[in-house]
Amino acid sequence: MTFVGAVIQNENHEFLLQQRDEKALTYPLCWTLFGGKVEPGETPKQAILRELIEEINLTPDLISDIRQIQKNNQRNGSVQFIFHIQTKAKLTDLTLKEGQQMVFIEKTHLFNRNFAFNIRGVLKKFLIV
Repeated sequence: MTFVGAVIQNENHEFLLQQRDEKALTYPLCWTLFGGKVEPGETPKQAILRELIEEINLTPDLISDIRQIQKNNQRNGSVQFIFHIQTKAKLTDLTLKEGQQMVFIEKTHLFNRNFAFNIRGVLKKFLIV
């Protein structure tokens, strides 16, 4: 399987994170990036753009830059593509459709939370922490 995720930053260089809800089958109430599964016939970039519309209504007109920053091969054989997305969107421009909450977080407070999956490593690799 192929998955995509987005490291989303606003004009203040804050990071947009999603908190999974308590009903999540894995990692309930943990923090993650927005993203999901690549559907048949989609490129990873098409998949992340679709997922962002589906999950938070982040439309292409609110994206000022998008680029692939990581390709991570998982132990289970899956592949994860991570994109860096610059947005001019404010929280009020977005609609959370999955998860408990979403917040923009400053870099200095980014790692003060429990992350789902391999997201802590993805963010550290992006930031070279």
